[in-house]
Amino acid sequence: MSGIAVAFDLRGGLRASAAVGVMLGAMRYRALDGVASASLGEVAMGVARLIVTPQEAVESQPLASPRTGCMLVADARLDARRELMALLGVPPSQDPSDAELVLLAYEEWGLEAFPRLLGDFAVVIWDPREHRLLCARDTSGQRQLFYALHDGVFYAASEIHPIIRASDIPVEPNEDRIRNFLSPMEMFTNEKQYADTFYKGIHSVEAGGVVVVTSSGVRRERYWELGAVREIRYRREEEYAEHLWEVFSRCVGDRLRCVGPVGVLLSGGLDSSSIACIAQTLYTAGSVQGRGISTFSTVYDDLECDERPLIEAVQEMYGIDAHYVPPGGYAGRLQPQPMGFQVAPNMGMSEGWDLIMGAVTSAGVRLLLTGDIADACIAGSPLVFDSLIRWGKLGDLLLYLRAYRRRCGDPWRRILLLYCLAPLLPRSLQRRIMLGHLRRSAPRSPERLLPAWMPQALRAELGARQIEATFESERRRRFSSPARQEEYDLLYPPPLEVHPAPWCVQVAQPYADRRLHEYLLGVPPEVKYRPHPETDEFYAGSKRLLRQAMRGILPEPIRTRTSKTHFASAFERELELNWHHYEAVFGPGGTPRIAERGYVVQERFWQRLQAMRAGERGPDFLYVMYIIGLETWLRALELPRPQLVTVPPPWQDRATLGAEPR
Repeated sequence: MSGIAVAFDLRGGLRASAAVGVMLGAMRYRALDGVASASLGEVAMGVARLIVTPQEAVESQPLASPRTGCMLVADARLDARRELMALLGVPPSQDPSDAELVLLAYEEWGLEAFPRLLGDFAVVIWDPREHRLLCARDTSGQRQLFYALHDGVFYAASEIHPIIRASDIPVEPNEDRIRNFLSPMEMFTNEKQYADTFYKGIHSVEAGGVVVVTSSGVRRERYWELGAVREIRYRREEEYAEHLWEVFSRCVGDRLRCVGPVGVLLSGGLDSSSIACIAQTLYTAGSVQGRGISTFSTVYDDLECDERPLIEAVQEMYGIDAHYVPPGGYAGRLQPQPMGFQVAPNMGMSEGWDLIMGAVTSAGVRLLLTGDIADACIAGSPLVFDSLIRWGKLGDLLLYLRAYRRRCGDPWRRILLLYCLAPLLPRSLQRRIMLGHLRRSAPRSPERLLPAWMPQALRAELGARQIEATFESERRRRFSSPARQEEYDLLYPPPLEVHPAPWCVQVAQPYADRRLHEYLLGVPPEVKYRPHPETDEFYAGSKRLLRQAMRGILPEPIRTRTSKTHFASAFERELELNWHHYEAVFGPGGTPRIAERGYVVQERFWQRLQAMRAGERGPDFLYVMYIIGLETWLRALELPRPQLVTVPPPWQDRATLGAEPR
């Protein structure tokens, strides 16, 4: 999680060096191992160092090549290092850092280097031969890199607020991004990474993309997209699970390369528990170096969402060092008086995050593995009917069809036409059929998809956006298989997972590994999902391949669980403990920014909060939580600029600065 900062004065002046110094100062909390910078006139680069891998301990960024003069800063962790070193002619006896390998690869292959790199990275390269600056990110967007062009200076940094601090860019909300954020397609699947951020004029380098900057301007290019996937067919179903174990254990093991203790953010679900169990298995077998993992878990005593018994099952099975952290005062989602910069509206309860990250850093952990994005990666899809037909599995077809009909209630005609017959046709004809169906079935009143406490005009606009997004997704269809297309849409563009500063801990997500995605998309859809014999709940039949691969590795109560944990009770506790803040902001005497900007009808939203406090949950649960986060974010934009561009201290430290802790 090293922080990188770069400035390029396109007018040929000398403003870059001072700008990089300011940006590094804004990310000082990342610099546990110091800061360093270098300047080449109109270009300056700097790094706030956090050493995670052994190779980083002996490197010195910014890197400059004596052969080509190219200069690089990187926040990177590469996989398949030996293979890459062989291609580059680097002897096995050498042990270059990942940043050094990136620079060598660029010198060898130019822009064609980036598709060859596996792993997580954000890199910026200055090439004096072409007089150009290159900013690139990995294919799953695991390392952040933002940029802006303002008053003739190009700024790039690992976070947004350093760019704002180093320039006089106006701080304005990006209304189009907010409306995408509030659309049903993102609210009920997963929020996506985009080139645009919530801050107008500040952009993100896209996953699998490179930004090329020259004195004449800025252009964006894609260097990678997931292409055609070859279907894998094994004779025995067990072989799919064996192959998954091989791939996924490599994805986990590659992320355990660390100079110190490694942590896992552990819940009682399949996803993070699988990571913890695989990691500990690899340590025990001697497949990776280290003493084992420590786990960190938020527990909710006396609430229905508490997963302590399942977490303890992992602890008892492997004897791991487990840390149980309470959620504190359930505060931070709504902040009437924010203390500083807020990167996005979807930050959740910052107090709970601060408490668990405080436990992580107190244990000396710099690397934390999480089960983020697993639902988008490994769950599977129930729309497997065309695959069953192609392979003559007609007995299974009836089982799947009946289970799907019970769960979704769609008419038989729709199911048979759209999900059984159309996928067997050429993709161009299938697309025409699907687009025709969408035109006929699009609701005449799309605002019904949105909560009634939103203004009618906004509901109509967001509903129309939802319909257009559905059409656009169909026009871009890559797979004839509805199941594979659904899985692909969940993965790319990659899901957005925001982990707030100022905690200097590298977060790693094994489920975001492109090798895992390529394998899973090649597995027959019916292998990943099968209706459960006792319940029609989707979760019970999902992640089937992972469940098989983890037999004997995961505790059985976790491996065979049939329902997800829901956190409505935690939000109800949040409302109760912080009701005085909610009443002051959203009640009759309050002035909510979300009402002033037309996102809610204040009276209706206040009534909804009162109903939720009384235990009335409803289908708009996620909307309510996210709109509250939007209120906090909008209030942060009103702060004086010096405070706005400063990341607030951890929640437990705010009382010393005069902020009410809850």
